[in-house]
Amino acid sequence: MADKNQESKVVDYVDRSNKDPSPLGRSIFVGLRAADAVLQFNILQRGWGTSLIQRLGGSVVPFATPRDASVAFFGLGPYPAIMAALAAGSSVKQIIHMVGIGETALTPQAATFIGLFNTIFNSLNTLFSIWSVTSAAPQMATQSASLTDVVTSSPTLMLGLGLYTVGICTELVSEIQRKMFKDKPENKGKPYGGGLFGLATNINYGGYTLWRAGYAVAAAGLPWGALVGAFFFYDFSTRAIPVLDQYCTDRYGDSWTEIKKRVQYRLLPFIY
Repeated sequence: MADKNQESKVVDYVDRSNKDPSPLGRSIFVGLRAADAVLQFNILQRGWGTSLIQRLGGSVVPFATPRDASVAFFGLGPYPAIMAALAAGSSVKQIIHMVGIGETALTPQAATFIGLFNTIFNSLNTLFSIWSVTSAAPQMATQSASLTDVVTSSPTLMLGLGLYTVGICTELVSEIQRKMFKDKPENKGKPYGGGLFGLATNINYGGYTLWRAGYAVAAAGLPWGALVGAFFFYDFSTRAIPVLDQYCTDRYGDSWTEIKKRVQYRLLPFIY
């Protein structure tokens, strides 16, 4: 009885057994994620973030203006352009998943919650990247410099970009591999434990954790990146993974048990 009570307290934000198309929920999610990319760009390019921080009594990093920088990216200097690109990349990845990969139904309420949740984290990263107290911008970012010079001048920035790239590619590729497996008629009703999912049963969650941590590192350095990574690691390991494990156990039975025996890790290889 205690176990059942404990399971009932674990929250899942989607009904995994419901495979309805849910066009309204998906449209809301896609719209919010697309709007987020535009929002983060405007926070940087139009000075919305600078204005907010200064009104709160803070100071901002004096980035090189586009005409001072050797290369201008849609009106942004190299480092702000990197921050805008990371936000846009997260939106593109999640829109691809929603439009062409995901099968689980999504209610308008869940779509709104998940969309805004991602926007909050992206907005914090954007603001922290320009606030002088937290910004991980290398000194080169305040001078006339190329994108390559800015990136290679900062090990912290390179680490953040590396984690982001590995994480978002891992999440996307693993989900495409699972989708291709599921689309084959002979695999109907079977769980997937191949490809990148052969490294960890929830490798897509691990990928999400990595790119979220990397995005935070690139914006505000190691302390913020470690905090963000720890938050998602804790949430996935204590909430999302137990929920999904129970769902897969109920749906696939022994087939899922065999995959868990074969695949040692749950979130990230050699970690958890």
